[in-house]
Parts: sequence; structure tokens; C-alpha cells
Amino acid sequence: GSALLQKVETTAVLSHKTGVELITTNDNLHALGFYQRRGYRLTQLFPEAVDQSRKIKPQIPAVADNGIPIRDELRLLKNILARGEGMRADE
Repeated sequence: GSALLQKVETTAVLSHKTGVELITTNDNLHALGFYQRRGYRLTQLFPEAVDQSRKIKPQIPAVADNGIPIRDELRLLKNILARGEGMRADE
């Protein structure tokens, strides 16, 4: 996962992007820790968003293996400095 994420971030920098966004679900504690340790910050909560996802993918379970109900989506963002740019996405 780390190598793939680094590749995405490098591609974003080379494409003159100022940030990388991603979404995960509220139950995915492992992923939330993984992303936060790599500089991603929680920026938005989408309550009950997984209900919409289940309309497309009904096999999404109601409860994760860890016992947490799967309900919400969380957006995370990492600001990156694009080469040749003097500002970050939040400036």
C-alpha cells in the first residue's frame, strides 16, 4: 500500500496537483490509521453515504468484521507541494 500511495502522490506532483484526496468508510480503522500516518487529514464526513453505495454494490455488509456498523464515508486529504509552485492547496 505504501508504494502505491507514493506513486499516486508522485504522479500528482508531476501533474502539478496540490493535493490528493481519498475516501474510506467509518469502519476501516486500519486504513484510517495508515493514511493518517502518511500525512492525510480527515476533511469531511458523509453520513449514511454507504446506503447509496449499497444501491450499486448490495453485497457491502451492514457490519464490518470488527463489529462496527458500516454507514459513513470519510474524505481525507493530503496537501502536497507541486514542483515549481510556491503554494499549498490550503493557502
